[in-house]
Amino acid sequence: MQETVLASRQLRAIAFSQNDLPALQALHGDPEVNRYLDGDASAWDPARLASRLVDYVTGHALQGFGMWKILSREGEFVGRAGFQPFEETSEIEMEIVIAREHWGKGYARELAPALVRWFFDNTYYSHLISFARSDHTRARRVLELAGMTFRERRRIRDMPRDIYQVLSPAMCRLVANG
Repeated sequence: MQETVLASRQLRAIAFSQNDLPALQALHGDPEVNRYLDGDASAWDPARLASRLVDYVTGHALQGFGMWKILSREGEFVGRAGFQPFEETSEIEMEIVIAREHWGKGYARELAPALVRWFFDNTYYSHLISFARSDHTRARRVLELAGMTFRERRRIRDMPRDIYQVLSPAMCRLVANG
């Protein structure tokens, strides 16, 4: 059994392996899942998925954080979640992608605060960002419940996105002390 990187009440995050391409293909073969990620809701190209999987497999070792496979308590693939650099600003972005058959179970709401805690417990970054499509009310609410606040609205990946951020506990103390 692979080592758990992060655990919550119902879920656990483990590192991806090269054998996880079929799970990613199923996740990103669903246009309903992709419509919240890209301007184009079509299935992700196999080459794109293979490239992403390489990044997911090597990310944690190279950066100290990465994108992880999310499993239910019973070991069922639920989706992916974790962190990646946002190329436009070099900030670190948190992303949660849940397979459609697991929507409505509260998994994203459970994962988001656990990811935020993990990030600040295990890195030295001053803040963390996340994106939600501007019309995706549930995703925005999940980020708010995780302690993130709205920062700005920008066009990213051909869609209007709301950028949320949360400061590290150390930055919050610094800001509070003026």
